[in-house]
Amino acid sequence: MNNNRYRRSLLATTVIGGAALAMAATPSFAQSADQATEVGEIVVTGSRIARQDYRSTSPIVTVSAQDFQATGAVTIDSLINDLPQFTPSISSTSNNPSNGGQANINLRNLGSNRTLVLMNGRRVVPSNSDGTVDVNLIPTALIKNVEVISGGASAAYGSDALAGVANFILDENFSGVQFDAQYGETDRSDGKTESYSITVGGNFDNDRGNMVLSLGRSTRDVIYNAAREFSAVSGPSATSPLGSTIFDSNNLPSQAAVAAYFNSPNLPETGAFGFNDDGSLFSYTGKLNVKNPAGAGPEYTAPGADYTFNTGPLNYLQLPLERYNVYGGGRYKINDNAEVYANALFTQYTADTELAASPASAGTGFRVPSTNPFITADLRALLNTRANPNGSFALNKRFTSLGGRHSTEEYNIYQITAGVRGRVPQSEWTYDVYGSYGRVSNTTTQTGNASRSSVQRLLDDRFGGAGGVVNGVAVAPLCAGGFDPFGVTNLSAECIAYIGRSARNSTVTEQRVVEASLQGKAFDLPAGEVRVALGAQYRQDDFAFGADSSLAQSNVVTPHLGANGQPDGGNIGGSEIAGFNPTPSLAGGTNSKELFIEALVPLLSDLPFVEQLDLNLGYRYADYSTAGGTQAYRAELDWTVAGGLRARGGYSRSVRAPSIGELFATPSTGFPSIGRPSTGGTGGDPCDIRSSFRQASNPSAAAVRQLCLAQGVSSQAIDRYTYANNQVESRTGGNPDLIEETSDSWSVGLVYQSQFASPWLSGFSASIDYYNIEISDAIGSINASDALTGCFNVTGENPTFDASNFYCQLLRRDPLSGNIVGAVENQANLGMVKTSGIDLQADWAFNIADIGGGDWGRLKFNTVVSWLENYEDNVIEGGIFTDRTGTIDSDFGKTFPEWKALSSVTWASGPFSVGARWRRVGEITVANTTEVLPSIDYFDLNGSWSVNDTVALRAGVNNLTDEQPNVFDPGVQANTDPSTYDVLGRRYYVGLTAKF
Repeated sequence: MNNNRYRRSLLATTVIGGAALAMAATPSFAQSADQATEVGEIVVTGSRIARQDYRSTSPIVTVSAQDFQATGAVTIDSLINDLPQFTPSISSTSNNPSNGGQANINLRNLGSNRTLVLMNGRRVVPSNSDGTVDVNLIPTALIKNVEVISGGASAAYGSDALAGVANFILDENFSGVQFDAQYGETDRSDGKTESYSITVGGNFDNDRGNMVLSLGRSTRDVIYNAAREFSAVSGPSATSPLGSTIFDSNNLPSQAAVAAYFNSPNLPETGAFGFNDDGSLFSYTGKLNVKNPAGAGPEYTAPGADYTFNTGPLNYLQLPLERYNVYGGGRYKINDNAEVYANALFTQYTADTELAASPASAGTGFRVPSTNPFITADLRALLNTRANPNGSFALNKRFTSLGGRHSTEEYNIYQITAGVRGRVPQSEWTYDVYGSYGRVSNTTTQTGNASRSSVQRLLDDRFGGAGGVVNGVAVAPLCAGGFDPFGVTNLSAECIAYIGRSARNSTVTEQRVVEASLQGKAFDLPAGEVRVALGAQYRQDDFAFGADSSLAQSNVVTPHLGANGQPDGGNIGGSEIAGFNPTPSLAGGTNSKELFIEALVPLLSDLPFVEQLDLNLGYRYADYSTAGGTQAYRAELDWTVAGGLRARGGYSRSVRAPSIGELFATPSTGFPSIGRPSTGGTGGDPCDIRSSFRQASNPSAAAVRQLCLAQGVSSQAIDRYTYANNQVESRTGGNPDLIEETSDSWSVGLVYQSQFASPWLSGFSASIDYYNIEISDAIGSINASDALTGCFNVTGENPTFDASNFYCQLLRRDPLSGNIVGAVENQANLGMVKTSGIDLQADWAFNIADIGGGDWGRLKFNTVVSWLENYEDNVIEGGIFTDRTGTIDSDFGKTFPEWKALSSVTWASGPFSVGARWRRVGEITVANTTEVLPSIDYFDLNGSWSVNDTVALRAGVNNLTDEQPNVFDPGVQANTDPSTYDVLGRRYYVGLTAKF
């Protein structure tokens, strides 16, 4: 039999040399037959068959614990997100949008819920109703390496593995005592990070058993947007602490009066008007008569032709974190046929987010009766020019007196696994039976919310809540001083208590898994032995979210009543809370019963140009309590050609069953981004007269106008309508009729490992892989931005601009303001997602002495390059595909650079090593515009010194040249995409490892 099958060959190509830093493992090379016989059986991620050749038929990349140390980060997602195959997801810089301080990973930009996370080849308890895993819970001190495979892997692991798998492998055979400490901070002396861990382990009973215990603590300090020049002025919002109104389109003030007041003959009366502290008014359109509050600098108002408030300074740029990890594991060999094992993981951490003070506008705003005592003389004069001067009017307000919207997340996570494994007596087969239970408990405490009903009571009170005298009888105040909404409001402590609300939510996620598997040699063929793995799994997931009663409360929507008890314009009611998005409670569970089988079949061997040809087959049947029966399967070829050249490729059918949240989530309120209007792009509200849709040069401008009228923009406002915000109100919810997603993926690639004896070439290896993934019946929601582009025919799906078009029916406008106040974003099985591209990896290492350069140590080079050939999706089955290749959007997670790369060089000599790393994000076009963001390059330096056999020191500088992120308007957060671009700047770290 060909001994090439018993080589320990490259894993895809090799370990990714640090994401290639100092101390990274050297590449693995072919061993002799004698060496090979000493190699134990190994299970490679993506397969359940143990084998002696350490290689995968799927594209795979591996990073090590040393690679993680060399990044200077305290959470593992920092390293994972540097890999070109990943699109950075929710991370340490995700404040809004955020996921409660979690760290999620996203392979191929297909979504965190389509990237399966494993720990030692077993599932990790999810932290969210959509099944995504928070990698913050993984004990970084024990991570030995992380193996990532790309492409569908449901046949091996079941649901969720549509994009691929990230397998975090822990060191469960640790022996000795190890202490590790690290400290880091930025060049601006902020964002301090610390981590400490101690690990103790060893064998016992003549090496029949091993136990390991690891304790860790890590912290990360907050950084505010105000601390960086690019983000200090960010998050422009039309909802200001000064307060504003948009007059009802059926009760507008006189245009002549408006024009005269602002000395601007063409100023529309349909725009937004704000309230200065001195009692005067200002116009959002053109920034006319804007007077910032006393003591506020010019940055109080965001830049731009029209007025917006700068919400950015007090938002977090880096989220604070305090985390504790405990991990204990052990194994004991009872006899030659049975080994029991168990491990327990416990993680506790807190993380905070901070947003600007609570806004209330449009659907979450208020009505002010004409009798309100705080109405200023200038405002009263305009109100009196309306057709109905006694009608109420809308109020939009940001409640700075309540402070920022602060959320504290407290997580308690544990997962316990126990099992028995060994060899089936009198056979070459092995078995593994285990059970695991995991639980994530999260308590969220929110402050800074405002009670809309309490604010409305203050507005409706004849004394504005301040109390007074009626017919000689004193009327007690609702709160001391009442509520004056016109200008910056300084509330008394009593009024803050009257309208302010804190909220406390609880979330519990549980997962139970029982699995039994067998694997071993089935029989021999001329080309080698046929190996088979088979087994069964039962899995149950439960999720319960208990919303604070105030967040879950929705008041009856009724007409606003004036002092005479009659409707006086507009409605009140709806969500009780203004601030954090109202969210109702949710509880549900799913389970599955699954059978799987896999076979490794050697087809040919020892032929010209066919040293070995293997076929890998896999099949899984799963019966889900929600989606019913599903099938996943795969077929892959591994062809060892000759001279170190290997070809690999295959096809995989994978499935993802709908999650608890996707199925059962009750309707909740959100505020998705739609971008900003411009004459050259398609962002913002198409009905806005500043948008490209409404320009005379657009041949469809008249049709757009008619569609806007049909949707609810009034005839009085249509030719002067503007929308100052970049977000709209939406309603999201689950769908119990969802079916499973299905993906078809295939890949083909070449792997080369040098067979040359020359010291220049012997350490060279490379791989190149093409991947293609298509997901059908993709579960998701049509976001407001896509609904607008579909409704207004950007994608060619509404050529007649018909208001009854499917997309248009997802949008609802307020008939009084014309603003979108109800975009429907419920979950559904939509169209398809398609992506394809090429991954290239190359490694080269040599001893300087071997090439005649003297005893100067060893050099290693590594590069990983990813080229995105195509990424497109359609939001409904049969709909037009949107090509997102090479674009970035203001919606989180929609970042698709064509080119990404990670390269490194490391020099090591004796106890010393020095490394450099180059991270590159290619140029990218801002979606729906012609703006192109240039490529950006980050350079990192690192070094280590093994002082003696016990102590090693390390240090590094990340973002050496202090590159600032690309900025674009409106950006995902802080004028940029903080997941894609480095927002912290230059930073340093030092660390120590002592092992005894």
